[in-house]
Amino acid sequence: IPAAAEMTDAESFIAQALAEAEEKGVSGKAVTPFLLDRLAELSGGRTQAANKALIVDNARVAAEIAVELAR
Repeated sequence: IPAAAEMTDAESFIAQALAEAEEKGVSGKAVTPFLLDRLAELSGGRTQAANKALIVDNARVAAEIAVELAR
């Protein structure tokens, strides 16, 4: 993840969201959407921004690799 989007407090948000999921009995396919929504709420949207930055950075790296392979 690019340094500008890095989150040093993500671990505490993850721990809280996981505990809440367990408390509420969230399981199976419902876990991921629950966690993503809860992490966005707890972080004030910073996790969403970090995920978007990661996607963009991954696309940049993939493009660089494609260019090198095409040579």
